Formats: sequence, structure tokens, C-alpha cells
Amino acid sequence: MTRHETDWFSLAAGLLFTTLGIVFAVAAANAWAPDLRVVTSVTLIALGGGGVAASLTASVRQSRARSAAAGIPDSLTPEPDDPAA
Repeated sequence: MTRHETDWFSLAAGLLFTTLGIVFAVAAANAWAPDLRVVTSVTLIALGGGGVAASLTASVRQSRARSAAAGIPDSLTPEPDDPAA
């Protein structure tokens, strides 16, 4: 089986909706009603934040790939200092 990169946005979305499912299942079992305005707001904010994080990660990954293809060293990882200097 070949390895593939983790899709963090899909993982976060799955965890978010699983958590929402658990919250609503517990709410139904206990006759408790969660405030839908709060649930909707938290869901949209979490998905938006995940989308921003995924796009930034993809941007950095593409930038590193272009730099590697052009033979430019990665500027985000500093060169080790020479202890003899």
C-alpha cells in the first residue's frame, strides 16, 4: 500500500461532525436542547479556520516544491552553524 499525505481539513471536518453528532445524541437522551445559533456559529468558524489552515499549508508546500525544483535552498530551515568558526 502506498503512503499518502494526510488531508488535515477532511480529518478536522470529520471530527467536527462526529462531535456534533455526539452532542446532539447526548442532548436527545437528556432532553437538553443545544442553542442552534451557537452550534451553527462554532461549526462555520471551525470549518473556515480549517479552510484557511489547509490553504496556507498547500501554499507553503507548493512554494517549497518550486524552490526545490529551481535548486533554491529552503529559507524556512536555517543552515546549521559551523562550530569551528
